[in-house]
Amino acid sequence: MSAPIDVLICGGGPVGLGLAIELGLAGVRCLLVERRTTTSLQPRAKLANIRTMELLRRWGVADEVRRRAPLPPGYPSDVVFATRLRGHELARFPNALSTARQPADPFPEPAQQVPQYVIEDVLRERLAALPEVELRRGTTLIGMREHDGLVTCELEDEQGARSSVAARWVVGADGARSSVRRLAGIEMRQLGPATPNLGLVLRAPGLAASHLLGRAVHYWIINEQAPAIMGPLDGRDVWWLQATALAEGVDPAAIDVGRLVEQAVGGPVEHELLARDPWAAACRIAERYRAGRVLLAGDAAHVHPPMGGYGMNMGLGDAVDLGWKLAAQLAGWGTDALVASYEAERQPIHRRVIDEAAANYGVLSNDLVVDGLERDDATGTAARAAVGERIVRDKAREFRSIGIQLGARLRDSPVVIPDETPEPADPGDSYEPCLRPGHRAPHVWLDDGDALYDRLGRGFALLDTTPGDDRADWSAAAAARGLPLRVVRVPDAAARERYGAGLALVRPDRYVAWRGSGDAAGADPGTVLDVVRGAAHSSRRASTEPAR
Repeated sequence: MSAPIDVLICGGGPVGLGLAIELGLAGVRCLLVERRTTTSLQPRAKLANIRTMELLRRWGVADEVRRRAPLPPGYPSDVVFATRLRGHELARFPNALSTARQPADPFPEPAQQVPQYVIEDVLRERLAALPEVELRRGTTLIGMREHDGLVTCELEDEQGARSSVAARWVVGADGARSSVRRLAGIEMRQLGPATPNLGLVLRAPGLAASHLLGRAVHYWIINEQAPAIMGPLDGRDVWWLQATALAEGVDPAAIDVGRLVEQAVGGPVEHELLARDPWAAACRIAERYRAGRVLLAGDAAHVHPPMGGYGMNMGLGDAVDLGWKLAAQLAGWGTDALVASYEAERQPIHRRVIDEAAANYGVLSNDLVVDGLERDDATGTAARAAVGERIVRDKAREFRSIGIQLGARLRDSPVVIPDETPEPADPGDSYEPCLRPGHRAPHVWLDDGDALYDRLGRGFALLDTTPGDDRADWSAAAAARGLPLRVVRVPDAAARERYGAGLALVRPDRYVAWRGSGDAAGADPGTVLDVVRGAAHSSRRASTEPAR
């Protein structure tokens, strides 16, 4: 067996790839193993949300993801509810999930409609440029044993050949049926019943031009025969379709796909079935995210219905949170307590998102069907108006979820120093930037057109809105601890007004860890840095008093 590596990552989907990039950019030696050798045609995730696009920008691939997105630039991200694709429109949500850029947007990157397989391709190419990371496809983890500060892992390739590798840390990013989770003995807690669904990918030439609903990314189909959601994958001939919440006892494998498609569309349609994927919508969360030197991320730790588009996006957030903390621990300036804060910070966020996704899943096309909905008379008109009103009332939050995407707070984090300011409201459908410990640092466009985010670097950043001081005491305290710190002078008035506080310490994941007035009587830099790297306990005293 060769010398130990730093991190073994199991699972080469977006979460595992993102974690490997985050670690590789920090100089951490990783092995990423993935059992698949090809990329699935099933789009799975179809949206890179605002927060994910920020992370892709951090890795230098946001523009490439946009360039490769199959739907052309300017394609409207409307969500349309209709009786059938060639039927009656019931309601419409324009610019769903914030994919159109607006001048006043509180983020540097709008969301992007893009299939998961495109993101995987782009991330793999980014990974190939990082010499610290090795990717092995066609490889499965079949056993692991922790001893002497290492985890020895048994791997098996497609030909059945076995090998062993020792790693300082193992991360399971291998999905809802995680082998890592099973081998680590971590249980998954079921938070509700599982409901069968059927996913399809179709080639249907001419379908886009055969209806009068206009261009959209989702068409929610509301009728008794084929309640479903469908939409274009490439703006031309390839479509996805999800038959939602199948009736009890229905076998997804036995469904007549041709009849399903015809009933959803509202008439005959030429099509070719490209992929078929029975799946179950469920809400589950791991009872813990760590067992010794083994950690879980993405669907290995939390699973929820896809309504709202949170799955892949939440997993990529896990990758960045866990990645910078593992890199810090391996570099020596972060502690085991910093790694342990991953679960303390992420699990409450996951629980909130699970609740949100479950609420979204509680109102599907199936639940909106009423008698007379398709009648071409006064009864049908009234029924459609009533259902349209319910859609606007009950589904708007699902497509206006900026508060869920950007408003997550790190409440009670052991590596964030709170202050005495009251916490602002926490709605899911709106977002107010807030420079408060535990909140995402506000995005600001600078006078020269750059995003302030782009100047913060990969480590900690001390944002300074005050004149004069070079903050040599902070730089010296950081250097003494080996902690990467960049002092960033906030250069223009608009940015200073947005940030307000004299100083703000921003973490590598762009969350605020501490803020202070910036005067000479303020916090002792060493005390603050020890808390945020997990070497001291967080307390309100650390935010106001120097060390004695």
